[in-house]
Amino acid sequence: MSNDRKVLKILSIIFFVGGILTVIIGLMGLATGSVVGHEGGDLTVYSIVMIAMGIIEIVTATFGIRGANNPAKIGPVWVWSIVCFVTAIISVLLSEPLFGGIGNNGTAISTAVIDGIYFMFANRVKKANADRLG
Repeated sequence: MSNDRKVLKILSIIFFVGGILTVIIGLMGLATGSVVGHEGGDLTVYSIVMIAMGIIEIVTATFGIRGANNPAKIGPVWVWSIVCFVTAIISVLLSEPLFGGIGNNGTAISTAVIDGIYFMFANRVKKANADRLG
């Protein structure tokens, strides 16, 4: 297994755990009206986005583990990593005061950076697989 595949697998496991935690925090936000690190603004929308992001991270992680183990199946994780990155950017925008957030977007920005790194490694594994076949 190449280093890129190992990193992708480790990131996928982290994504899986993080996705579960994100869904739990989003559900707690809907139930209690308060989300950790985000008080104010439209918490219902923010909570729903968090739940969606968590589900997307879980799906991405599942495909990521499969793609890391078998590079021939890397296509879905590549696509889902893009979806993950886009939802992270949406989360960053929702935390901006211009869009009703409170400007506390450190977590959202770090998530977007991690999602970008995840995409980078998915892309590397995809290219390595294409080079191996071609």
